[in-house]
Amino acid sequence: MHAPGRRDVPDRIRAIAPKNGVKAMDDPIPERNLFIRSDQYSFVRQGVPALMFGFGAKPGSPEDKKQMEWLRTRYHAPSDDVNQPVDLAAAAKFNEIILQLLTEVADNPVRPEWEKTSFFARFAR
Repeated sequence: MHAPGRRDVPDRIRAIAPKNGVKAMDDPIPERNLFIRSDQYSFVRQGVPALMFGFGAKPGSPEDKKQMEWLRTRYHAPSDDVNQPVDLAAAAKFNEIILQLLTEVADNPVRPEWEKTSFFARFAR
């Protein structure tokens, strides 16, 4: 989960994820700065609230090693195509978690805000 400098949204995800059999984790490698290197950052710079979610595994686990190998050998390579296997049940669970978060945020009369000390607070409108 990438929400550097956000207030309550990460706490909401940490509450929602376990109800769906998933553990929410902070970015295990924050020095990669993926949040500002990804598509949603253009929205953030214009004052549009945005989050970035990713798939991951416990650092050092076999699943983590498999993901790191995929990043090294297939991500943004010619073999990174639609013929790769997709875990549709996991994708559906991911979408359900996002839907639950969006519903909570939309139904809450208090709008999420950046922490006042966050680098990203400068973009808030």
